[in-house]
Amino acid sequence: MRPLRQPGTAGRASLRYPRGRGALPGLRAWRAGDAAPRRGTRGAGRARGRAGGAAGPRPPARTRPPPAARPLHPRAPRRGGGAAGAGVLARAAVGTGVIVGTAGHIDHGKSTLVTALTGRRTDRLAEERRRGITIELGFVRYDLPDGGAIAFIDVPGHEQFVRTMVAGASGLDAALLVVAADEGIMPQTAEHLLVLEQLGVPRGLPVVTKADLVDPDWLALVLDDVATRLAASSVRFDAPVAVAAARGTGLDAVHAWLRDAARHARPRARDDRLRVPLDRAFSVPGVGTVIAGTVWSGQVRVGDALRLLPSGADARVRSLERLGEAVDAAAAGDRVALAVPGLPLAAARRGEVVTHAADAWEPSRLLDVEVALDARAARPLRDGARVRVHVGTAEVLARLRLPQPLEPGATGVARLGLEHPVVARGGDRFVLRSYSPPRTIGGGRVLDPLPPRRSRATTAPAGEAAGADLLGRLLDRREQGVTVDALPQLLGQSPAAVAALVGDAAGLRVIEGHVVRASVVAALRERLREAVRARHREAPAEPGLPLEQLRQVAHAPAWLVEAALRELLATGALVRLGGAVHARGFTPRGGVDAAALEQLVARVRAAGLEAPTVAELERETGRRDVLALLRTAEGRGEVVAVARDHYFAAEAVARFREALLEVGRAGEIAPATLRDLLGVSRKYLIPLLEWADRQRLTIRDGDARRLMPGQSPA
Repeated sequence: MRPLRQPGTAGRASLRYPRGRGALPGLRAWRAGDAAPRRGTRGAGRARGRAGGAAGPRPPARTRPPPAARPLHPRAPRRGGGAAGAGVLARAAVGTGVIVGTAGHIDHGKSTLVTALTGRRTDRLAEERRRGITIELGFVRYDLPDGGAIAFIDVPGHEQFVRTMVAGASGLDAALLVVAADEGIMPQTAEHLLVLEQLGVPRGLPVVTKADLVDPDWLALVLDDVATRLAASSVRFDAPVAVAAARGTGLDAVHAWLRDAARHARPRARDDRLRVPLDRAFSVPGVGTVIAGTVWSGQVRVGDALRLLPSGADARVRSLERLGEAVDAAAAGDRVALAVPGLPLAAARRGEVVTHAADAWEPSRLLDVEVALDARAARPLRDGARVRVHVGTAEVLARLRLPQPLEPGATGVARLGLEHPVVARGGDRFVLRSYSPPRTIGGGRVLDPLPPRRSRATTAPAGEAAGADLLGRLLDRREQGVTVDALPQLLGQSPAAVAALVGDAAGLRVIEGHVVRASVVAALRERLREAVRARHREAPAEPGLPLEQLRQVAHAPAWLVEAALRELLATGALVRLGGAVHARGFTPRGGVDAAALEQLVARVRAAGLEAPTVAELERETGRRDVLALLRTAEGRGEVVAVARDHYFAAEAVARFREALLEVGRAGEIAPATLRDLLGVSRKYLIPLLEWADRQRLTIRDGDARRLMPGQSPA
């Protein structure tokens, strides 16, 4: 993983050219208000495709004002009107293996450059053509001499559409940073550069467009300025090239660079779990809903069962297109369009992530992150700040939790509390924007996509630590283990890599699908042994510690307690007798009044679900050893301690459990429903419900309850 750059060292907003007598002739003429040599008017330049035009006065340097407020029609009808079939998804599935995107200020010629390189237009909306600006993401295919292809993603340059630009820039292998020769680096150039850096785009080419509109001296000055500004960027930029896209000059250097970028593109994990962040969704007559995006990892095939997260909507792939042709499968690095009839278009929003339905991806509202604040940020980031977070193609509002203020230019660890869940992975990059006005202020990477809620964000950079050390840091925050299925998402690695990592790591154990430190299991075994020894000291006449009580005092997940208990029983350290366990060699002191015990158990059984408390039994029998007798009966499995002073017959508890599961499978468990079903008052029902909570049969949900996941009638 590339280290986070201290932002703010490149890409500042305005060119500083020589002033006064030493200035270029064109610059002096522009200052005097005369026509600068070979500069096109703004309107004429747009008429020629934003890359050329007739001579005219140079307009003042500006940021284009927002377009007039009117519907953008983001899902314009398909052009051509042909019948649905192979190729109808082509505008969304336009490349394989390598993804290249544009970046740069509005009206600097990004779309014109892509059209000149590919021979295909990216402006698919009528509104875009009318205004002459890019509003939505555009996708076209670039054919390589070897028969392969690059997917081009053209992004909007206006400041109003930066959120769309970020969605398009996520997952790029390389970028063309477009700078107009007649304006140089402008505000959106700098902001787009910061986005590329924070998303970890590895490589870029600065392309100075409209080279035919300025004199050679001015062009040389712009090229030098661009190279200087980008030298400190974390993106590896090659030397800038000058082009005149409308005339077709200078494009050979860009073509050569694209071929080289395709040959040296970073490998993507095709053996990983499927993840496709959606950036487009539309409906095609005769096909139905079509969803499109870049395959970040894994593979997808026709017939696959999919799940969109975080919404949870399910779908199945009827057909799949890549490079405008129907194919059976696509893999990491491909631009794909998936026909998923039956999926409501409203469920396929930008920001959803396409996964296989069987894969264990978990959406989260909390992210522990490493965040870098841009050096040009207006103010420090403080604890509780409201920010906009862009991860994948999703944009969500969040609260930033910081141990101390983060100054401009600094890097720190923070926790993001998201207003809506996202699907993130360890090592994912994100972009951070201010809440209002929306401005890109930094970014970073995800350290822990599913942090324990009661923990604090700590420095455990996903992707930096090697091998078992990375897994060890993760387990330091999860002493009671983590599921094997969750590790690929937490570590940002494929299931095969995780399996090898766990297998090679020392001091770890895999128990019932969980990874836990061996030292944690050993410590739990000792706690269980000590709990049994303590019972022997407190009640030497009793046969041992009831299993239910042993599980409660363990303060550990049931799977972990059962594993430790099995090992203690297997080694003979503990011995099981009925429903209790005792230490090896332990013999109860004194005898038990067998007749009294039998009478007491019979009384509790006869009471059913209206069992008397210990105090009530003591008053009823006049005996002071009722609790000891009941503990003995519990050890034999005849009664269950629902509360410390309230025992029910085992048969009555089994009846209650069956009723609980019956009601719970139908939905919410209301006390009144159980009361009517069992014919028992709240005096007895509430202790039973609280016992079910402690046994993790149920979980409280307001005044009602619901079954814990995984509960069954057994």
